Amino acid sequence: MPDSRPTIGIVSLCSATPQVELSLGVGLLIEAGFDVRVHPQCAEQHYWFAGKDESRAGALYEFAQDPEVDVIWSARGGSGGPRLLPILDELTAKQGKPAKKLLAGYSDVTALHQYVYSRWGWSTLHAPMPASDFHDTHDDHFKAMLDLVCKQRVER
Repeated sequence: MPDSRPTIGIVSLCSATPQVELSLGVGLLIEAGFDVRVHPQCAEQHYWFAGKDESRAGALYEFAQDPEVDVIWSARGGSGGPRLLPILDELTAKQGKPAKKLLAGYSDVTALHQYVYSRWGWSTLHAPMPASDFHDTHDDHFKAMLDLVCKQRVER
């Protein structure tokens, strides 16, 4: 893997994540030369969410604090993103603001985009997600998006 490729951490921030689709999306990122770490939380389910609110917020914050993870990519959207905001405020107050990274995703992740931008000073990317959209992305669009993600390591 080229050194210029950032490490991508995948978390499920909203609705429960279909594991087969996630595996396919992760495979595409690995095939493109990325080091990908999937948080174990991605396999959780609590009602229609990808685990309890504390678990989803904790997974995001854990990867946010991990110096080896450059980009945090939401596995999928759905619902439940705004429910994490007060928990992230508590974690930030107790443990501090994480270093700058990139958050990628869309749908209910939009509230988290605004949060990490305004509270943590992060960059955000409204982008397809590994467990829901990668199979529909055209090759040239997918490559352009990954090229943009690669710039994260340079700009950090």
